[in-house]
Amino acid sequence: MITTGFQGFPIPERQNKPRTRGLSMMIDWGMGIHRQSDTVASAGEYIDFAKIAAGIARFMPSDLLSEKLANYAKHGISTSPGGLFAELALKMGRYEQFVEDVIATGFTGIEVSDNLLKLSSREKSDAIGLAKKKGLKVFGEVGRKEGALDDDTLIHDVEVCLDAGSDWVFLEASELFAGNEVRGALIAELGRRFPVDKLIYELPVVVIPGITRDYKHKICAWLVKELGTEVNLANIEWDEMYITELVRRGFAGDTSHPRGAYRLAGFEPGDH
Repeated sequence: MITTGFQGFPIPERQNKPRTRGLSMMIDWGMGIHRQSDTVASAGEYIDFAKIAAGIARFMPSDLLSEKLANYAKHGISTSPGGLFAELALKMGRYEQFVEDVIATGFTGIEVSDNLLKLSSREKSDAIGLAKKKGLKVFGEVGRKEGALDDDTLIHDVEVCLDAGSDWVFLEASELFAGNEVRGALIAELGRRFPVDKLIYELPVVVIPGITRDYKHKICAWLVKELGTEVNLANIEWDEMYITELVRRGFAGDTSHPRGAYRLAGFEPGDH
């Protein structure tokens, strides 16, 4: 628990760490140890998970990677390699050894996705179950990068992940947000069918063609407006931790958050 300044200004309340809701996953594209240390010292209270993105763990010096994972752990931040790394291991028939290596390296979690692979429900369940049996926190992921799943298929995949023992399920941004279109009906149905604390909404990442930071900010604001301050969010960059927290608290320059700081102060919707 941290003490902040300006306590006289009301903002929406948030759980302290370790949280069960309002979770934030920061994506780590291989930042150096000094930037990482500065980031967790400054914003670590708002970071619940850190993902070493894609297959970056394969390229990083092993002693540096272990040092980074230990630093995250010291600040109460769970860690996992990117889901695409696990997919490579599954494709190669090396998944069980990969899980052992993940543990030995110092990760505390693993992501099981099928962005590239076409896994059957049984194959995905088995991969999740193996990691759980080894003591890892498991993030199942549903959806494909090209946003190809219909509502029923995506919902079924969430069920598969949770039934297999996933602690949380990442919802692929490309499935939910495309241009000016938001699959609001699907998001509402997911909220009706599944515990909100189990679903983590991925924000679009700017490495994908056509995605900008202002679009990502717009999607973040929409999710907070619709699902509340303590919606679970993923793919936050190191320098977006505070702006994301501002959005969560309705303190980011607009009045869209119905229970945000500006609305608590008496601003009306649409005020500028």
